[in-house]
Amino acid sequence: MNNPHSHKLFGRRGVVARRMMGVVLPVVLVVLTVLTGLVVTQIRRNAIDERLAANTRETVQLDSSVQTVLRWCEARIALEPQRTITVVPGTATTAPAWDKGSPNWGNASSLDFVGAASILPGLSADPSCVIEDATCELAPPISPTGQTGASTCAGNGDLDPRWRKFRLTAQALTPAPDMGGTRAMLTQSELRLFIE
Repeated sequence: MNNPHSHKLFGRRGVVARRMMGVVLPVVLVVLTVLTGLVVTQIRRNAIDERLAANTRETVQLDSSVQTVLRWCEARIALEPQRTITVVPGTATTAPAWDKGSPNWGNASSLDFVGAASILPGLSADPSCVIEDATCELAPPISPTGQTGASTCAGNGDLDPRWRKFRLTAQALTPAPDMGGTRAMLTQSELRLFIE
């Protein structure tokens, strides 16, 4: 037991063991740093995914609302095409009648749906439509009977007065706190009607 050779052997083992304990701390710190970086990266990725999902949800909700408003406008024209308030379409030199900065929105020229913001999800203001009388864009002759009439469209020839074309633009607004204001979505459709 008191062999000097075994004492030296045990002494060396103690030095090697002390050296190994000194390496464990830096290895553990490196592993923890790598794991912390991975966790932080995953948290950031999840936050970006949440923002993308919220933006997609808001866009789908706003699109659904503006499509509903557009169907309401189409129904209004189908029921009373002669008594529907219309505006003159824009030309190549003027802004479109449905332009966001146009004075046609929110006055007597637009078809406003008062109170609709409370029944359509996600809207911050009542939606509205601008309806353009685009009859002059029809190309004559488009009459099943060959009937022609006095055209109100300059240079468009004889156009059956029973044909009408409407361009509808619906607008819906939603709050956009990330942009510091509101986000607008516009959608359009066209109706061609033969009115007897």
